[in-house]
Amino acid sequence: MRYFAERNDFLNSDFSISYKGLKNYFNQIHRYFEDRKLFEVARNGVWQSEQFKDDYQLYPPSLSPSPEIFFINHLNRDKVYPIWEYYDTYKEEELFTVIEILYDHIGVYDHKKGTFISDEYKKEFAEHINNLLKRYKSGYYLNEKYGFIMELPNDAITALMNTEKPETMDDDVIEQLKTSVKMYYRFDSNEETKKKAINILADILEPLRNDLKEILNNEYDVNKNNHDKAIFNIVNGFNIRHNDKKQLTDYSKQIWYDWMMQYYTSVIFTYYRLKSEYE
Repeated sequence: MRYFAERNDFLNSDFSISYKGLKNYFNQIHRYFEDRKLFEVARNGVWQSEQFKDDYQLYPPSLSPSPEIFFINHLNRDKVYPIWEYYDTYKEEELFTVIEILYDHIGVYDHKKGTFISDEYKKEFAEHINNLLKRYKSGYYLNEKYGFIMELPNDAITALMNTEKPETMDDDVIEQLKTSVKMYYRFDSNEETKKKAINILADILEPLRNDLKEILNNEYDVNKNNHDKAIFNIVNGFNIRHNDKKQLTDYSKQIWYDWMMQYYTSVIFTYYRLKSEYE
């Protein structure tokens, strides 16, 4: 339901929440799902007792051998669990990791079906968490497919990835594109990870270089090698694919890497769209 302020565009588009606010709101969401016992199976597993027989285990706990040890193993620190006691001490990367763990382990055991039910609860958990994450800093979101927290991609990348895929684009290329975006926008990605993500996009284009020059020349009749230079000089000259003294390294990578992601993603889509048109 879109209520009055949203329907009439009265919402404050500049509204954001602080990290302290994010932790406090996260705690409320966590307790909401805890009260519904949606992490009970993750902690304790499921046991069933039959008359005159010993208890036996139907479903093992996934936060094993204990929640405390599980969180130590994945965060390399103690005093993480129980969450309600320690959440206010979490650093940003620790909070995001805890969110990913909770998403991965939420669910209930259906005794009638004899199965662990989680997808519907993951979806609900992600919806509540994402309503917070999108308002923190420049925006984050919990990717439901991968279970990773990622930065919100810029509008151009989002539009490209959500557009209808050209018929000539095969599944391998689509998977490489998704992998690149996931690597680049994951919340804990660093400069090296972002560079590798751009490299994946260049690798998609590398075996298509000759065909790409031909297709682009159908639209712009110039020296074919000019197209090639315009596209590949970036990754070959700005310390993306090669690491030697000739490489340009003194530039604002945080800004230009975003442009490279957008540029190479656009070139890939342009190639496959033109290929569909001329075939």
